[in-house]
Amino acid sequence: MASGASAEQSQHHCSSINSSSPLMQGSLPTLTLSGKIRVTVTFFLFLLSTTFNATFLLKLKQWTQKKEKGKKLSRMNVLLKHLTLANLLETLIVMPLDGMWNITVQWYGGELLCKVLSYLKLFSMYAPAFMMVVISLDRSLAITRPLPVSTSKLGPSLIGVAWLLSSLFAGPQLYIFRMVHLADGSGQSDGFSQCVTHCSFPQWWHQAFYNFFTFSCLFIVPLLIMLICNAKIIFTLTRVLHQDPHNLQLNQSRNNIPRARLRTLKMTVAFATSFTVCWTPYYVLGIWYWFDPEMLNRVSDPVNHFFFLFAFLNPCFDPLIYGYFSL
Repeated sequence: MASGASAEQSQHHCSSINSSSPLMQGSLPTLTLSGKIRVTVTFFLFLLSTTFNATFLLKLKQWTQKKEKGKKLSRMNVLLKHLTLANLLETLIVMPLDGMWNITVQWYGGELLCKVLSYLKLFSMYAPAFMMVVISLDRSLAITRPLPVSTSKLGPSLIGVAWLLSSLFAGPQLYIFRMVHLADGSGQSDGFSQCVTHCSFPQWWHQAFYNFFTFSCLFIVPLLIMLICNAKIIFTLTRVLHQDPHNLQLNQSRNNIPRARLRTLKMTVAFATSFTVCWTPYYVLGIWYWFDPEMLNRVSDPVNHFFFLFAFLNPCFDPLIYGYFSL
C-alpha cells in the first residue's frame, strides 16, 4: 500500500523520540517563577469560580422554593442552571488539573488517568460553550418567533443536545492521549513521562484536521451563532421600537414584559462579550502555535501564562452576569 512507507517512517519517528527529543538534551521542563505565579492564580480563580457558581445554584434553588408549589422553573432559569453546572464542571476539572500538572511538570497519573482526565477536560470545555449557544438560540427564538408552545419544548431538547454533543466530541481524547516515557541520556526509559498525543495520528493532516475541528467547535462556531442571534434580537427590537414603542411587549403575558425582554437581551449580549473577550487571546495563541511552533521561542512564558489564565475568567464572570441581570 502507498501508506506503508509513511507508516514505517512514523513508527521510526516515534521510536526515536528517546534519542532525538530536545527534552533529552538537558532541557527538561521545570517549574519556573512564572509557572509558580500561574499555579497560584489558577487556584485563586478556582476558589473564586467555585464560590460564585455554587452560590448562584443555591440562590436559584431558593428562588424555586419561594415560588408556588408545583410551579416549574422558567425556561430562562433552567438554561441558567445548566450553564452554571457546565461552568462548575469546567472549574472543578480544568483548573485543578492545570494547576497540579504545572506543579508536577511531568505526568504521574498513569495511562488510565491520562486518557480519562483528557476526555473530561475537553468535555467540560465543550459544555459551557454549547450551553451559551443554547441560551443565544433560545433568546433569539423567544423574541423573533414568539411561539411559547414550540419554544418550551425546544429548550429541553437543545439542552440535551448540548450535553450529548459535548460527550461525543470529547470522545477521541480517550484514544489519542497516551503516556510517553522519554529516556535519559543513558537510555533509561524512566527519565521523564508525559501525557501527550504523540504518534496518535497516522498522518500530520489528521492531527491538523482534529485540531481545527476542536477549535471550530469550541470557539468559532459558538461565537458565530451568538453573534448572529444577538444581531437578530437587536434588529427585531429596533424595528419594533421604530414602528411603535408600545409594541415592545412581545410575547405579552405580564405588564413588565418589555423590561424583562430587554434584561434578557442585555444578559445574552454580556454572555457573548465575556466569551469573546476571555477566550480570544487563548485561541489566537493556539492558532499562532499551530502555524508557527517556533512562536514559543519568541513569546515569553509570562505572556503565555497570562493569556491562558485570562480564559479562566469566563466561568468567574458568567455567574456575576446572570446574577446581576436575574435580580
